[in-house]
Amino acid sequence: MRIPLAKLRPHPANANVMTEERLEKLAENIRREGDYPPLVVRPHPEEEGCYQILDGHQRDEVLRRLGHSDALCYLWPCDDRTALMLLATLNRLEGQDDPLKRAALLKELTDLASPEELAQLLPESATLIHQSVKLLDLDLDALLADLQKESPTGTGLRAITFAVTPEDEAVIEEAVRLASAGLEGKNRRGRALAIIAKACLERRGE
Repeated sequence: MRIPLAKLRPHPANANVMTEERLEKLAENIRREGDYPPLVVRPHPEEEGCYQILDGHQRDEVLRRLGHSDALCYLWPCDDRTALMLLATLNRLEGQDDPLKRAALLKELTDLASPEELAQLLPESATLIHQSVKLLDLDLDALLADLQKESPTGTGLRAITFAVTPEDEAVIEEAVRLASAGLEGKNRRGRALAIIAKACLERRGE
């Protein structure tokens, strides 16, 4: 079915983003081919006559840029729980996740099902889901400010090497990815790891 773009609304929990370069490539592809996969939508739960996007937020953006008035859509009536599950799975097929938005989406899902149940349906393991949700409790801005005060010039850097299991490596990588969101400059991964370590020490002292 075709739906006017004016009646399409993004889902507020969408964590998937695409760089400007990839958006331009997507636009060029749609302009050249004149075709694209249908957007997946559901009847909007609050706005009568409108539809909420579950998959295809980037296509919606590109179609608007290209001056289209409507979009080819697949209507998927579903409840809020199913909508969140679709956001967590379908949207990973294109673009990439904003780490903090992805963590917020996982938090919403853990209110509906256990991490173990979610791990059977999502790319993340139960351990990664646990770790992602916990990182939402960190005050990253405050921790980063403290670290910058302690080492404003970034001098005295040290290399640390240690061995971990494949599962622990996945947990560490995900934690560092989430903690480094929004950090700028050099040594983002090292600073992110320091943020995580400091937060752990502060929690043990509570």
